[in-house]
Amino acid sequence: MKTLSLLICLSVPSFAIGAEEFATIQPLVQKYCVRCHGPVRQKGDTRLDRLTELDAATFETVYEQLAGGLMPPDDQRQPTSVERTKLMQHVLEIAKMNSPITAPGLRRLNKREYGNTVQDLLGLRNGTFDPSEYIYDDEIDEGFDTAAESLVISNELLMEYMDAAEKSLRHALFTDATTKPAAKAINVRVGRMAGVGGGRYINNHKDHVICRSGGKAMVYDGLATRTMRFPGRYTITVTAAGIDRDHYPVRFAPEKGPVLMGFGVKQDVAASVSSESTLLKTFELKDDVDQTFQFDAWIDKDHFPYFSFVNGSGKPISQVRSNIRRRKLPASAMNQPYRGPGIRISSFKVEGPFLDEWPAASIRTTYDSDNIPNLAVPAVREEVILRFADRAFRRRVSNAEVAPYLAYLNKQQRSGTSWHDATIKTFAAMMSSVDFLYIREGQGELDAYELANRLSYFLWSTMPDAELFALAKSGTLKEPTVFRQQIVRLLNDERAARFSNSFADQWLSLEQLGSMPPDAKGEFREYYRQNLEPAMLEETRRYFRYVLNENRSVRDFIDSDYSFVNRGLASLYGVPFPEKTNGFVKVTFPRNVKRGGLLGHGSILTLTANGVETSPVERGVWVLADLLGTPLPPPPKEVPAITPDLNGAETVRDLLEKHRSDKACIECHRRMDPLGFALEAYDPIGRFRTRYSKTQSVSTEGNYLGRDFADVDELKQILVSDIRPFARNLVIRIAEYAKGRKLVAADYATVESIVNETDEVNYQLKDVVIAVATSDLMTSR
Repeated sequence: MKTLSLLICLSVPSFAIGAEEFATIQPLVQKYCVRCHGPVRQKGDTRLDRLTELDAATFETVYEQLAGGLMPPDDQRQPTSVERTKLMQHVLEIAKMNSPITAPGLRRLNKREYGNTVQDLLGLRNGTFDPSEYIYDDEIDEGFDTAAESLVISNELLMEYMDAAEKSLRHALFTDATTKPAAKAINVRVGRMAGVGGGRYINNHKDHVICRSGGKAMVYDGLATRTMRFPGRYTITVTAAGIDRDHYPVRFAPEKGPVLMGFGVKQDVAASVSSESTLLKTFELKDDVDQTFQFDAWIDKDHFPYFSFVNGSGKPISQVRSNIRRRKLPASAMNQPYRGPGIRISSFKVEGPFLDEWPAASIRTTYDSDNIPNLAVPAVREEVILRFADRAFRRRVSNAEVAPYLAYLNKQQRSGTSWHDATIKTFAAMMSSVDFLYIREGQGELDAYELANRLSYFLWSTMPDAELFALAKSGTLKEPTVFRQQIVRLLNDERAARFSNSFADQWLSLEQLGSMPPDAKGEFREYYRQNLEPAMLEETRRYFRYVLNENRSVRDFIDSDYSFVNRGLASLYGVPFPEKTNGFVKVTFPRNVKRGGLLGHGSILTLTANGVETSPVERGVWVLADLLGTPLPPPPKEVPAITPDLNGAETVRDLLEKHRSDKACIECHRRMDPLGFALEAYDPIGRFRTRYSKTQSVSTEGNYLGRDFADVDELKQILVSDIRPFARNLVIRIAEYAKGRKLVAADYATVESIVNETDEVNYQLKDVVIAVATSDLMTSR
């Protein structure tokens, strides 16, 4: 262990920061810290009276506690602001001396970045084909999915990358012909349409097909003609009706509203990891009246179109059983063919492909040329490989670097492979290399190409576009004014939603939403009837994007008077929703509605519950760790897991008060319990409540940072009264997402500079992001 004994001596300070700095630290530590972290007591298993025996990691922890306003505890004597600032500065200097930056020079593209990069490299943006479907999810133990140390690679993963690359290239370079594919018309024989997921609920007749099952059931052309050989825009013509709404004396799903028919596309091979279908459109059908719909849809190569019963029951027979139990149907109904609601398709025609330009966008983008190259010419082959390498490796590539790939291309062709297939195999090899799969960065300050890559993957989760590449090639990207202009350009682009969604999901642990879903049959049925889970996720994502795009203060994350809701969330929150309006709208909450800020979002309140009941501990831990960035330390080593005597406890507050009476528990619970108590005003799906039951009232009062509060509104006022610790944590989290590593003591001086700078503009989020992006946290490795 490195210790400060090499640098300092209690009697004669001799370490590098000088005697004056040591003389500042020693009396302040003695005055404010030693009472709880000295020879008699060592809270948190930490002793601070022996400064010479502490390592850099301990000094870094001390700095974090001071910067977060967590130490000294609110019930102890507090240093003045001048004393706290001095102590922080000198503690940080000591920590930095033995905490060098050890950032890796390589970071693998994560799954999101890989899919986006391949699509942009090959021009595969029109359809639903997703290259990342061919690789498994990243296993991230802690932190963001951009963390280099978590993004390892294995032989199995490398094989998946090789397979994904070749499949993606065959979608992009879908033909070796130099002429546009001719459009054709296919009149599907509806009586022979096939189905999947519906079983006996998909019925074929001579002149029509019926699908009575919802869920994952679908119907499609039963012949080999269903699969598209070429990607492109296809014209779909379908005639359909809703049927048998009233066959039974009781209505089955959908009980109200029209039958909805869905149209989507699905890959015709089970090679992808997910092999998911994609619903593209829905149509309202009239009961027993045929309607003809005609529309255009992009269908990728090796995909086929399908239709589905969107709002039908996924388990139709269960509706029969439940109504027999309720005596609304006779028991004999189980022995008869099922005749519940469904969709009837009586004609289906596919025409295409229609390509508005030739060569197609994917061919032009992959070759980086407006013309299909003549690969039989050696000079053309060399130019094609070099251009592709520049874009795939995201930097200038020398002739010597591409020589092995050019040799491989020629070898493939000599073995009997066409130039077209040989090029695909060569490009696939390049896309399976370290140069493509990893982001490379040298030591110290980033060069122009490295800077372009870091900025693009930070805000767009993909490779740089043509403008960024051009500025990197000229070197002008390194000019501060130009670099800032590019940051603003990327933030104002719709692709910045990738940063918004990905960062918000991981910062707030939104990926955990749905991991412990509420009981579908109990008091939380509204969660499913209103389809609230995706709506909750969308609300929080829209909220983050709004704060960023409108450059609102980060205070809005703690408290505001607005959010974005659809009809289901408006019902859950008890707020008015405009009539004849669908989708999401921005609403202003009335004063009596305790929402506003992230702590009122259904997503947060649901993911911090277990689907059955709420826990002040779980919600308090989430607020501390995820929202405020001040996670609790692990319990002391000498304290085993215990079960306190809870006899006589009645309410949730009683249970925790009893628990806190144990000395081993009080320090952590005094921080997290008050936060959780305030959120007890919301049930497991985020509905506001004042009672647990007829006999138990909800109690939301508490004390946080030495200040009393009565409810969640007053708690939020405490949190926003000193927003700096929250803003500082947000700066750190954004920087860690962008850099792909945890920040260390050597980074914190820049963090403090950013926090000071953005304090002048009230911590407006876009300004915070720009300040991070222009700092040496971004411009240096």
